[in-house]
Amino acid sequence: MTMDCVEFRRAAGADPGHLGVEATAHRDVCPTCAEFLRQTLELDQRILAALRVPVPERNAAAVTPNVVAFPRIERRRWMALAASIAGGVLVGSLLWVSGPRASLAQDVVRHMAHEPGVMVMSSAPEDASQVERVMERGGIRFRSDAGMVSYAQTCQFRGRKVPHLVVQTDAGPVTVMVLRNEKVTAPVQFAEQGYVGTILPAGPGSVAVLGPTGADLSQVAARVAAAVVW
Repeated sequence: MTMDCVEFRRAAGADPGHLGVEATAHRDVCPTCAEFLRQTLELDQRILAALRVPVPERNAAAVTPNVVAFPRIERRRWMALAASIAGGVLVGSLLWVSGPRASLAQDVVRHMAHEPGVMVMSSAPEDASQVERVMERGGIRFRSDAGMVSYAQTCQFRGRKVPHLVVQTDAGPVTVMVLRNEKVTAPVQFAEQGYVGTILPAGPGSVAVLGPTGADLSQVAARVAAAVVW
């Protein structure tokens, strides 16, 4: 079975330096995923360089000269640390721009920094039981006419657990976040950090729909948000 983009990015995110045979084959025929791998490897190198902090001479005998010694960290924990660092940088920039409290749209974009590789074209649906669990936890249903769900997770957002989906649509993959506790009185459109999106009033709260810069969400957002059944 040929590996698709979602499967490749999960494999590359787990260990980009040691791809399996199927992942290597996919990389060789998919320029988008090859670029994703290049950026992932580059990010690893930058984080490693940032963690090589000079230490006082009196401690040099205990560690590699002028470098802090770090224990070996399992790959997923390492990527979580990397996401936290990247998220912290992004949070700082958002607060600089918008003052004491970032807007809802900015917080949605900030959340995307933790899962940058999931919004990709895919023909493989997420496991049905996983989708069902996410829907049940969010107290919603999602009608199938909006498109195939290729990714489904329950994520922390503003101190609450919310459904986070990636839906394959005619306009390409879009991210959907169901925000039961975040009310908006009118649609909010935004373009931030490489994403365009709309937050629509829905049910007791709102639904955020995001796509990459350049995506036309004018009709897709309304259709996807309407597919959420509270």
